[in-house]
Amino acid sequence: MRVTKIKVHNFRLLKNLTVDLEKNLSLIIGKNNCGKTSFLLCLEKFIGSSSPKNNFTFEDLNSEAKDHLLKVVDSELPNNQALGISLQIFIEYDEHDDLGNIGDKVIMDLDPDNKFVVLTFDYKVTPDDIQNIATDYKKIKAKKVEEGKVPKSLFDYMKENHARYFSITRRSVRYDITTKDIDINDFVDLDAEGIRISNLINFKWISARRNVSNKDTDNSLSMLSAKIYKKLEATSPNESVVEEFKDTLTDTDTQLNIVYEKIFKDVIDDVKKFGGVSQNDSIIKIVSSLQHRDLLEENTTVMYGLGAGEHNLPENYNGLGYLNLISMIFEIKLKLHDFHKDVNETPSDINILFIEEPEAHTHPQLQRIFIKNIKSLLRPGIRRDDGTTRGLQTILSTHSSYIVSESEFEDIKYFKKTDDYVTSKNLKDLKDYYEDGQHYTFLKQYLTIHRSELFFADKTIFIEGDTERVLLPAMMMKVDQEDVIKDLRTGSKSPIPLLSQNISMIEVGAYSHIFEKFVNFIGVRSLIITDIDAANEQPVLDNNDIAKKNADGTVKTELKKCKVEHGTSTTNASLNFFFNNKSLAFYTGLSYKDKTLTKDENSKWIQQEDGELFCAYQTLEKDSTDSDYHARSFEDSFFHINREFMKDLAFDQNSRFIGNENFPSLVQIHLKDFANSKTDAYTCATKAVGSKPSFAMEILLNSTITPTTVIDIESGDIITVDVEFSNWSTPAYIKEALTWLKQD
Repeated sequence: MRVTKIKVHNFRLLKNLTVDLEKNLSLIIGKNNCGKTSFLLCLEKFIGSSSPKNNFTFEDLNSEAKDHLLKVVDSELPNNQALGISLQIFIEYDEHDDLGNIGDKVIMDLDPDNKFVVLTFDYKVTPDDIQNIATDYKKIKAKKVEEGKVPKSLFDYMKENHARYFSITRRSVRYDITTKDIDINDFVDLDAEGIRISNLINFKWISARRNVSNKDTDNSLSMLSAKIYKKLEATSPNESVVEEFKDTLTDTDTQLNIVYEKIFKDVIDDVKKFGGVSQNDSIIKIVSSLQHRDLLEENTTVMYGLGAGEHNLPENYNGLGYLNLISMIFEIKLKLHDFHKDVNETPSDINILFIEEPEAHTHPQLQRIFIKNIKSLLRPGIRRDDGTTRGLQTILSTHSSYIVSESEFEDIKYFKKTDDYVTSKNLKDLKDYYEDGQHYTFLKQYLTIHRSELFFADKTIFIEGDTERVLLPAMMMKVDQEDVIKDLRTGSKSPIPLLSQNISMIEVGAYSHIFEKFVNFIGVRSLIITDIDAANEQPVLDNNDIAKKNADGTVKTELKKCKVEHGTSTTNASLNFFFNNKSLAFYTGLSYKDKTLTKDENSKWIQQEDGELFCAYQTLEKDSTDSDYHARSFEDSFFHINREFMKDLAFDQNSRFIGNENFPSLVQIHLKDFANSKTDAYTCATKAVGSKPSFAMEILLNSTITPTTVIDIESGDIITVDVEFSNWSTPAYIKEALTWLKQD
């Protein structure tokens, strides 16, 4: 028996959320404030340890539902529907499960093919109580006005009094296997039938705010060890180790009694002197009465061993990372004992453990260790000495890309916040989107092993390779600094700096199209920086440089790279995929806004100005001499607009060639010819560049910082901005792409 799906309605950000749960582990990931903690708290408030107390607040109600309720009350509009928060838990069972707890009253459909039970929990206000709110508030408001006081707003009134009108209902509703939906009008009231939810579901959670510190006075691990013993004693009182512990304490009591008699002899003799009505009335004894629970709680210390020697240190001498990891293991063991329940109780049919952000205070290696071992720790489920077994489902929420990288792709649930609501997507569903199974397999392996940080990014840049990877952060800084200067001079307000945004950069070569379904699936604003890769039909030559011919006598040709001005097509697979066009003239004719794409209702990429995907490639650009040129690759473009930068570093003040000192990775003869304007940028890019990463590093190493004085238009202050990488320029196609990405 297990939970297959959970639905939440109108709880905080969770307006209409559906989360599918895996049999063993479900990993919930997503950026900050995307609803992960709200999901946890909704479960806790409905089925957790705090559920009997009704600790809902008016702020727990989704803002849209809250506004609607206030509008209905304030306007006294007719309303015939209950309003509030809802939790639906879908449970699947089979013929091997013990159905004693769900029996006739919880199972709503006796069809043997329908093996689903749906439990619904609502915190709602009925139409009658909505009318009561309006009546009561109207009276209170009138009274305050009569007293000359300012009445509370309806919102503040509901914050204080919502519990008077809202109530919790717990029901089992019928699941229709034909429509695969529930019938909310066909239900059993679990409270009215005296059915205890705790017999059906046991929900425990471990908070991200764990009570762990390395202060001298903190002994949180030691306290947890005492709690683990208490649970062990309650669930397995006859276990040999428990009996051995108690027997040892009894023997210790006997030995301590002899010592106590000596220690307390004087005080006992003094008591005797006071006497009583008869001899021996005032004789007292101080005896040892060691309690096994108290002894562990007050006198147990977790120590750390140092190497193979006998030296040990107290728990608080270790770092927070190890403290947190060990604390989690202790707490997990404690929760497992809770799931086992006391020996005279039966474990719940369904057991759910929610671990919130286990990465707190831990470095990447510890995070990987945790997720690698957590499954083996929890996989056995609930197995008691009396033979009773139950399953255990674990939900783990995380912001850690390291935990994701060690997890199963199929276990991941991606929470995405869009506007004012949250959606949950199963990454395993991506398989249905990929017609090419190899592409899905590659994506799954690449994302989890190499680039799992993409799951937590707000924006993504897909780049060709090493050159862009090395230089792009510097180019992002240049865009940010130009905006700072512009804002000071004009008083404008630019978006958040690129380097302050949560942007993930991924090297994909010319294969960014493999990621397109994933990008669309998770809805991340994405930039593709690629090359236009101009090509034209050229004769196929044999070993003697003679053109080969086809069977009909015509010259055999193939697409080969060439200058853009001579090109007819592009060989770039990504451009061909996204725009469905191979004509080079098509790409050279596209405007800035035409490079922004979105998916239509048929899952086809179409050009749309407000799309979430931008394809950037080389464009026609002027150099320092005002000469127009359309580059084919990044290096080609960089050389074109930075000839003076290359020339200044290729020759010293005495016109002596020193290119090998500043650009040792380049082929020197071609660098010298380019610096002397004997060859063009295309030739230099194709012949001079040996190692692209090395060339990119050399650009950074030869960069300069130029102090620039700016007058702040708002304050009139003179401000000096240190402009970094000031002696070279960013190609226009990259600059316009970064400007697009910088926008919200």
